[in-house]
Amino acid sequence: MANNLAPIVMKFGGTSLRDEDCRAHALEHIKRYHESGERIVVVVSAMGRKGEPYATDTLVALLRDVGHNINPRELDLVMSVGETLSSAYFSHLLSHNGMPAESFNGRQSGILTDDNAGNAEILDINPSRIVEALDNGFIAVVAGFQGVNDKGDIRTLGRGGSDTSAVALASALGAEKVEIFSDVDGIANCDPRQVEGSSYLESISVNQMLAMADEGSRVIHPRAIKASLKTKTPIIAKNNFNNSEGTLIHHDESKKEEVVAIAHRESMVLIEFALEHKAASHVNGVVNIDSKRLLLNDDVYLSDKLAQLEEKLGFYKLSRHWATISVVCNNKVSKKPAELDYAELLDSPDTIIRYLLKEPKIRETLKFLHGRYTS
Repeated sequence: MANNLAPIVMKFGGTSLRDEDCRAHALEHIKRYHESGERIVVVVSAMGRKGEPYATDTLVALLRDVGHNINPRELDLVMSVGETLSSAYFSHLLSHNGMPAESFNGRQSGILTDDNAGNAEILDINPSRIVEALDNGFIAVVAGFQGVNDKGDIRTLGRGGSDTSAVALASALGAEKVEIFSDVDGIANCDPRQVEGSSYLESISVNQMLAMADEGSRVIHPRAIKASLKTKTPIIAKNNFNNSEGTLIHHDESKKEEVVAIAHRESMVLIEFALEHKAASHVNGVVNIDSKRLLLNDDVYLSDKLAQLEEKLGFYKLSRHWATISVVCNNKVSKKPAELDYAELLDSPDTIIRYLLKEPKIRETLKFLHGRYTS
């Protein structure tokens, strides 16, 4: 029996929307809920990945080809285009497949953010127009990854921003659950693209999932997990291309699970300062290593972040192609180092073992740690 009040929020990533075949799978998932009378909110990412015509990286490349010092305001505007196009296209597609839908960009969805271009925080959501569409029998299709500041300027939400949009909207709407669709079967105990023997988890606590996301797991972004905490909205990570149950991210503190999982970051830049510094909390995305070293993502925002660091902390040395790998447990774990003479064991919380290493060693190290800790 459908819940006539609480909607279901479904988020589809770029790999679920990249071509006609992928979108057909997404339509089937939505159709099952539509036919049972559910109220549905669909949050969409830009269609495809780098190199494909409507992917965010492809759109950003139009500006980068002109020059790398891109005004953050213009960058946010361009980065929002992929999701906006995706929402309009997918709404039209749903309507032509017998599921009436209306599209909404960040402003129309009532998503208010701060003024931090490229990594904005959601301050408030007024989803009245989405509720009106649901009340009128429409599926609401929302452009993820974006909102507007108090001046009405578009601001994007940073990496994983569409996940954050979905979970934050679910909280604002009092949704029954959020289903996040990608091209994997859920949350694995290690990256299945790197380690063939990885297995998918039936469930994981929100606290351990947050730790995994903080340590680099890319299935769901930390901000999205945090957005579920206040309302304890269940999140289910699922595969767009099959009917697997996926992984439930739950808020049940009474569940005593023994879960060990491995997360990693890659494409990191190591910054070493001549003098000791305090934690560089004024720069988004910093991973502090010690009093002289930190890591940053090697992405389109790097040059701006380096300028901020140099202004505040002084001279630095930079090297590329670094990674971290972290063993994440839900209980305290022994910090006895593994036999990895090429990796540095870093300080970390009691439930995490964290290593710093060069990128070419990622696959080898993941396989070793997976065998040691999850077998």
